[in-house]
Amino acid sequence: MLNGLIELDPERPGIGLRLLGEDGPIWDGVVGDLLIMSTGRPWRRTRRGLTSAAVRDEGARVVITGRLEPIAVEIVLRSIGGRLAVELRWTNDGPDPVDDLVVGVQWPAGPPNSRITIPQVIQHDNPSADPDRTVPHVSRGGYVTGVDRLPIPAVCVEPSDGRYLMIIDEPDAEQDPDGRVSYGTLGAVAGTEPAAIIALSGSIMFDGVPDLDYVHKSTTAANPRGYRTLAPGGTITRKLLVEGGELPRPGRGFVALARAGRSLGPAPEAEPAGRGTMIDLKAAALDARAFSDGPVAGYLKFPAWGEPRNERPGGKRRPAHDFSYGWTGQCLRLAWCDAALGLRDARPDRLERARRVIDFYLDGSAAPAAGLRYTGYVHDDRAWIGAHRRGTELIFARAHGESLCDIADTVRLLADHGLEAPASWTEAVITGAEFVAGSLAHGLVPLGWTPEGVPVSAEPCAAGIPAAQAVAAAYRLSGRGEFLELARDLGERYQALPGPSFERPYSHSTLDAACEDKEAGLYLLRFWLELFDLTGDRSYLSRGEEVAEWLLTWVYHWSPRFDSGSMLDQRGFTALGWPGVSVQNHHLDVFFPTYELWRLGRLTGHDHFRVWAEGIDTALRQGICERPGDWGFDVVGEQGEAFFVTDWQQRGAGNTWNPSWVIALPLWNALLLEREAAVSADP
Repeated sequence: MLNGLIELDPERPGIGLRLLGEDGPIWDGVVGDLLIMSTGRPWRRTRRGLTSAAVRDEGARVVITGRLEPIAVEIVLRSIGGRLAVELRWTNDGPDPVDDLVVGVQWPAGPPNSRITIPQVIQHDNPSADPDRTVPHVSRGGYVTGVDRLPIPAVCVEPSDGRYLMIIDEPDAEQDPDGRVSYGTLGAVAGTEPAAIIALSGSIMFDGVPDLDYVHKSTTAANPRGYRTLAPGGTITRKLLVEGGELPRPGRGFVALARAGRSLGPAPEAEPAGRGTMIDLKAAALDARAFSDGPVAGYLKFPAWGEPRNERPGGKRRPAHDFSYGWTGQCLRLAWCDAALGLRDARPDRLERARRVIDFYLDGSAAPAAGLRYTGYVHDDRAWIGAHRRGTELIFARAHGESLCDIADTVRLLADHGLEAPASWTEAVITGAEFVAGSLAHGLVPLGWTPEGVPVSAEPCAAGIPAAQAVAAAYRLSGRGEFLELARDLGERYQALPGPSFERPYSHSTLDAACEDKEAGLYLLRFWLELFDLTGDRSYLSRGEEVAEWLLTWVYHWSPRFDSGSMLDQRGFTALGWPGVSVQNHHLDVFFPTYELWRLGRLTGHDHFRVWAEGIDTALRQGICERPGDWGFDVVGEQGEAFFVTDWQQRGAGNTWNPSWVIALPLWNALLLEREAAVSADP
């Protein structure tokens, strides 16, 4: 039936349904047991069972009809591209309206310990999330959210090693008379009961509590959305696609999700011709952030102009002039950009400014531990600082490693143009890598260290990968074999860190979020490409492909509609091609390894990586100030950190919070892609 995709048993109460795969059944159950219908508030996951059930085989489709009193139900099954297309219609065929109605499906998908991936919100139940923080989970009664919060509108359940069942939504927006947009909802439950995928007409759930929404960082609020009044003759429709099969490795449901995302429609449109304008705008913002005072040189973490300085705990305000190195701020990445622009445009003043920025950092940032460096400078206080975690000053390994890599990249940039960097730059990378080599914890780079070099106590995580890459960069600069040996050993340890079945997905790289996050995979992709460059070992490219697919599940493969009159609606903003952040922070930002994804596609011949990279590069140009007053900024080239396409904060809005990494990372990616385009065009 339906090209061998399903088998139906009309004699079984509620209509038996079996979904078939190449080597046997993928799912076996009863249609009537799938259907949820609730009236009254709060809604309940009530499955009343299908009565008066009947089946009609029409060849190209199968129609199942029945009743969930007082509602008539019709389920239309088709085969589309090897998937089971399920269209559900709930119709009020009675004389009276049905109030506070919630309908949908709860599709059993495996035992309670099944692995579940929901793009951006659930990574195998978010095992790395700080238990003291409020983040989504499926094992605490279940989690259901708006489809528009999912970069790929799908839920993937892995009931056993190597197998998966996935439900993909076909998003269909509704708009109320006030112009507010809403979508159906998706989620799952597991852990406390057998795993199941939940698809509803619009209602939500957090930790099993109906009508509770995750609305901000570690914050929930009541949101009684999705209740419907179904008038006589009214219909609610839901369209889903069901897919099952085998995975390349256990725990890799994200591979199926990424593949499904690409099937939803075309990749974001690429416009290489617009890259030069974007570079000019970001360069203008870089120039506006440049600051010097005698020997002091850097780029302001936040602009000295603009919105008022926020009060901090204890009555302190943000500094008027400060620099940040690594993680947020990216002072040395901006120095690389300045140098690259200087070389491109024959601007020795830019090269000189970049040199002064790096020299200032190296002259003053040394921490008490040899080779370790502070990660911030507050000019207001003339003080070098680290970060603070639970009342203790520390230096995050990510920030330390990024700074070393930025210096190493600048040394290489100059060498590529026949210029020699100061010996102090290379020495700083080498001594910094020596410190990393002597300060490991659990065989990995720790989350960070005290300024005296004591590793921070924390569970093993991906946060230290940039420092591992700095060890590889030290080999590139010094030729010392022990650095390469250690870098490769660290690579094996990071490869093993998630576990053979990806029990603990990449996490703890955003630092402020303490959970599974995009940035952890971002740095791992960079590390694999670095090791490939140094060794020529193509197994690192294979590892990079797996990480890249995981990263792409954070990228919007469709574009939700926005509330009428909202800023993003008025500006024609599209989410297609934009990445989210973490399972804690459900907004969009420009932080993505666009160049590395493009390069991975070129090296492996997998064109979808290259095509998506070029589309992402184009998509992330939205929201850049092109003239004073644009997007809320007075300086051209500025861009907000976050754009909100869902009810996480304010749907259809963007912010003006603009740490300098919002300049550094897009500009760095764009300059590298521009260079590659120039090389390709050179006969």
